[in-house]
Amino acid sequence: MWPAHLVTLLRIPLGIWIGFAYGDTGLVIALISAAAASDAADGTLARWLKRRGETTPDIGGWLDPLADKLFVVAVLVSIAIHTRSVLVIALIGARELLLVPLIAIYVATRRDHPALHADGFGKLATIAQFFALAIAVAHPAWALPAAIVTATVGLVAVAHYVITLGRAAAPRDR
Repeated sequence: MWPAHLVTLLRIPLGIWIGFAYGDTGLVIALISAAAASDAADGTLARWLKRRGETTPDIGGWLDPLADKLFVVAVLVSIAIHTRSVLVIALIGARELLLVPLIAIYVATRRDHPALHADGFGKLATIAQFFALAIAVAHPAWALPAAIVTATVGLVAVAHYVITLGRAAAPRDR
């Protein structure tokens, strides 16, 4: 599983590198594209490795979303340093600002919580974030509309997770 985890972890240095490449639109877009490609490839690689018998360590379930969040934070820090646009940063990070505390509370208060998995809404929100980050860095004049779309998609994903977790946590009728 380590090859898949290394592909996942690649997003963290890519996010940091964006801070140093800020202003070089082509390089920043290439770095964000590489991060998006690693996000698409790591799960496929992990499933392929599992079919070949590789099963340890099986940490992708928490490592992948953590790497996504660290990547987003690194790019948002770069945007903050260069633009000071608190509104754009808050909108692009809105999903994490809500979802991370909710998930932490859910996991801390339930012994029997089911495993959390990304679904279509979560994946769409991640894609929207990657696009918004690219737009905010490459074409700041369009950052606010992109951030608004991302926040909307992200909040829909959070609502969907809350509903899904609520259903999973509800007692079943016998």
